[in-house]
Amino acid sequence: MEWSPLLRLLWTLLLFRADLSGGVTITSTEQTMITRAQGEKVTLPCTFTFGPQDTGSLDIEWVLLQPNEEQTVIMYNGDRIYDKYKMDGRVEFVNPNPASGDGTIDILNLEATDTGTYQCKVKKPPSVQTQRIQLTVLVKPTKTKCYVEGSQEIGTDLTLKCKSQEGSPIISYYWKKATEELPANSVSNADTGDLLVKNASQIYSGVYTCTASNRVGTDECSLELNVTPRKYYL
Repeated sequence: MEWSPLLRLLWTLLLFRADLSGGVTITSTEQTMITRAQGEKVTLPCTFTFGPQDTGSLDIEWVLLQPNEEQTVIMYNGDRIYDKYKMDGRVEFVNPNPASGDGTIDILNLEATDTGTYQCKVKKPPSVQTQRIQLTVLVKPTKTKCYVEGSQEIGTDLTLKCKSQEGSPIISYYWKKATEELPANSVSNADTGDLLVKNASQIYSGVYTCTASNRVGTDECSLELNVTPRKYYL
């Protein structure tokens, strides 16, 4: 059967469209949100495959997306790696030959300011594909301090205070006594770090430890409570 010019054109367009559908494909799509602690290392995956029509020069670009701009993190272009950007010395391709289909990167010694949305763009003309990963860098609780607020005399109400000077929210605080349970008439607030002790008794004396914790770490401080008889002045 002889095909009309119109049918031939439609068939050619269908073949061209099918061919394009097999272009660059990013295969590492499982992780879209990652949380790490400050100082740790993170691996951002970006593996990919090519299509038969992808014959252009390979270009891999990682950027940190900002409200009004894209901040380049690392690039691969023309068989060369370009990494002299803001994260110079802290970012590298995991595979020394990204052209093999692996543009995964490591970011070392994470900082809180590294938090953001990272985009991997793989371009090999005529195809181009992108993948985005949300990275959250949290700070462990540090510089946690313990102290007593109020008189440490028998019969008084006092508060054991605990507060971390640094650390990403949400931080929770938990008190414990070194050798026994907390006083029966004490009330602990995990959000503020306060341990309220009512009608203090000498048996409440001892070493108390507060543990501050969030999703990525813990910190501790201790104090010694010394409940003494009241002083009466004539």
